[in-house]
Amino acid sequence: MGLVPSDYSSGETERQGHITKQGNSSVRSWLVECSWMAIKYDPVLLDKYRCVLKNCGSKKKAIVAVARKLAIRLRRILLDGEP
Repeated sequence: MGLVPSDYSSGETERQGHITKQGNSSVRSWLVECSWMAIKYDPVLLDKYRCVLKNCGSKKKAIVAVARKLAIRLRRILLDGEP
């Protein structure tokens, strides 16, 4: 879905860059929009948002982290077949 950081690694050096643009951009923007709504109603996602915001100071990075967590939750629902 393009919600993972790009990786620039060489030897012992590991660096992560911007999120990849691989995957469907509509799905990615849909997840980000849903994440803005989800942090209003889900305390776990709100905690994730606040934690990332405190560490990196960027609202955009924090909401992408929430969108990734939301995508993982949706995947589990699909695989397990239960709400």
